[in-house]
Amino acid sequence: MDNLFHKLEDLSKVELVNLLNSIFSDYVLRMHWTLESFERDVRENNISLSESFVMEVKGEYAGVVLLSFRGKRAKIDLMGVLSSFRREGIGFRMVDEALKIAKWNGCEQIVLEVPEKDSTAIAFYEKYGFRHKRNLITFFIKRPGTKGFSLKKSDSSRIIECALSAISNFKRNPEWEREPSSFSHLEQYNFDFVENPEGKERGYCIWQEKDSLFYVRDAGPVKSSSYREIIGGLCGIAKDKGLTPLFPTVPDDDPLFLEATELDPQVLLKQSEMIYKIH
Repeated sequence: MDNLFHKLEDLSKVELVNLLNSIFSDYVLRMHWTLESFERDVRENNISLSESFVMEVKGEYAGVVLLSFRGKRAKIDLMGVLSSFRREGIGFRMVDEALKIAKWNGCEQIVLEVPEKDSTAIAFYEKYGFRHKRNLITFFIKRPGTKGFSLKKSDSSRIIECALSAISNFKRNPEWEREPSSFSHLEQYNFDFVENPEGKERGYCIWQEKDSLFYVRDAGPVKSSSYREIIGGLCGIAKDKGLTPLFPTVPDDDPLFLEATELDPQVLLKQSEMIYKIH
């Protein structure tokens, strides 16, 4: 099969957004972009337009791969194939190309995330050589939480310091989106300290209001506080705002999820974090 790979930067943004929306319209985890939201995703997720690519088959764009890089690691942020081109081996060709690019950039591993319900995609990546590392849980909490907590505006640099300390103090191993190195690129997020009813700083939170949700990108304790205290406080703050607290893609071995289990979290989505080690 004749095929060509084109860098994303060679396509117009409008053309690319239309292609993405066509590809992911029938996926298990459906997604839709506007030109503005796509450009924001590129910035916030460190997507490389020069390394990401679309695959052309018989004169048509058949699939797309979005790649991000950090040090010696790469991430397939998104990969999809148009329905009319599926089951023709295009997915394997695109993974092969992504792996070549990762090797060229000196990466030692490549990571991706797949919805647990998408058994076909999981089987595909396992066949290629990816292995399950852990589950990523997206959950919300309906319980009222702790009253009297409040948020105090801060700046990204101070909050990043708190997040780095939390990794060390609580032995966190955050997934890609919760790594502090990504926080400085976030837009439309609030970087706040969490204060208890006595006005003392007990934690930090990176969040935004999104579709009636209190959307928590990351949160954690400072000093002698605990994750359970911070989660309870954030739930109370969210309820005061008339919002539902949502915690996306939290690793199942992360204290943010482990402590949240005491508050009866409602699981919205479970994904498999998969790793391919490059030899």
